[in-house]
Amino acid sequence: MKKSLAFLVILLLVGATAFAQTVVFQHSFSGSAMLPKSHGDWEVRGGRLYQSDTEEHLAKVNVPAAQSGEMQYEFNLRYEGGGFDDLMGGFGIHVFVNNPWDGMSWGNGESFLLWLNYDPDASYGSSGLAAQVYKSTSATRMALVGEFDLNRYAYLLNAKNAGYTAAVRIKINAANGSVWVEDPTLPGYGYRFSLGESLGTGGYVGFRTNSLALSFDNIKITKLK
Repeated sequence: MKKSLAFLVILLLVGATAFAQTVVFQHSFSGSAMLPKSHGDWEVRGGRLYQSDTEEHLAKVNVPAAQSGEMQYEFNLRYEGGGFDDLMGGFGIHVFVNNPWDGMSWGNGESFLLWLNYDPDASYGSSGLAAQVYKSTSATRMALVGEFDLNRYAYLLNAKNAGYTAAVRIKINAANGSVWVEDPTLPGYGYRFSLGESLGTGGYVGFRTNSLALSFDNIKITKLK
């Protein structure tokens, strides 16, 4: 009897956990897709979402995704071109976006941008390879609020690794602003930091690039709790 009761409790807990998770946006780009308004050269082909303009510094596309509580962002990313001539490039994701701006813009409504950047002569933030956090308050205003020096990993940016498809997984707790980013080379391990404030709710997620052609696939955004 006790074993049966314990088993029932486990089933209820597992069921409650599964029920609490809600996928708010998902796309594998296996068929035709209508993209929302964007800036840059975005298109769906060959089962992936491409941004192909290597000269565009502010390429961006916003997708609708209701966000609150604890969120998880998953997608895979592949380098397609650019960056080697001018030795500069970056990509990132705007989370908890409200009042998004679909056209060319520095910021993206009210949001936080998690950004990976390489620039040996940066005029904004640290030079070299860095992970950065920006707080956007409008289409024209966005400020650097945190960064992490990653120059010890800069040796990985080479032609040999250019064809690597990286799996990205990020978890964010809106209540306390904590962020966990999984190490793409060590699944299950990651890096934790804080945005320094609670996030409330958001209605969109934005993907953006700088001076790089990249492709994305298997985008999945999930409300965990």
